[in-house]
Amino acid sequence: MKQEDKISFQVREHIIVLCGGILIIGFCLFILVMGLRYPSAGANRLVFALVLAGMLACGVFVCIMYFHRALTVEEMKICYVNIFGRRTSFSLDDIGYCKLGLYGSKREPAIESLVLYNLLGEKLCKLEMNMTGARGFLQYLLDNQVKLQWPGEEKEGVRIMEPMLMEKTVCFEEISKSAEAFYDKLSLIFGDWERQHQRFEAQWEFGFVEYVQGDITPKKDMWQWESTANLQGKEPPEEYICIVEAYLKRKEAWVMDKKGHVVGLVIPYIWQNRSYQVGESRRIRKMDEAYLQERLLEHLKMMTKELPRHSYHTQFLTLAHELKKTAGRSVEIEQK
Repeated sequence: MKQEDKISFQVREHIIVLCGGILIIGFCLFILVMGLRYPSAGANRLVFALVLAGMLACGVFVCIMYFHRALTVEEMKICYVNIFGRRTSFSLDDIGYCKLGLYGSKREPAIESLVLYNLLGEKLCKLEMNMTGARGFLQYLLDNQVKLQWPGEEKEGVRIMEPMLMEKTVCFEEISKSAEAFYDKLSLIFGDWERQHQRFEAQWEFGFVEYVQGDITPKKDMWQWESTANLQGKEPPEEYICIVEAYLKRKEAWVMDKKGHVVGLVIPYIWQNRSYQVGESRRIRKMDEAYLQERLLEHLKMMTKELPRHSYHTQFLTLAHELKKTAGRSVEIEQK
């Protein structure tokens, strides 16, 4: 494995934690100075001192937590340092499972914390998802097939709408077959929308487009993106991404908003990026189709409400790329 492919990262408290601690200490010092400069004759100085000391201790504690608490990953070796500076070292093989703490509604709960347990069910450490690098660590656990558990998963069937948990690993040869099946499902969704909302007299034109991630830039509208992905070789580009683009049209013209942008949707479907699995450098990930269909239906429902509230015009355009019904290497290329 190349040196740059080795897994090495750290999870630590966000800088906002340090800022909060400094703010508390500064506020305490300000109150102390004002109390000494303008003492109140009727005030209970003991209570004042105890409250101020408690707040000051809290601020110091928060600052210490920022500098001490961290989790470091080096390949399979993991080291956790708690708030008091105590170190706990263990390896990836020592992790039995990870329990996710949730918050929010039962319909769409979000991940609040990660708690690691060893093979005997003993707690190893706890991390909050708002910590810097926590999402990377969750990806590390997922890529290395660590079992995840969360409240209500088995009995109530609670589903976490976290995109990272909806990803599946695929090989490049599987993309074409998956994309063709997904295209058919999308055709049904867009077709139903057109039939149910004939008053708009609009249709959807959609398809797959394969890019190198640098091709997608906010400086250009989506119809202007040019693809530089070359799929003639044995492997896809390192920054390969396949997305579904959908454009709203009236007859042969493209619907544009008042700012001059096309009215359309971008659905990230398949991409290749770094793998956190030990011994693997890159991984091709595919988003779960059922999850994408749910999100698409929600977006179309929202768009149906917004379309009558805004003004639009139509314009004839030529896309800078081709919308395809499939993705990946074609059968003809593979046979050659």
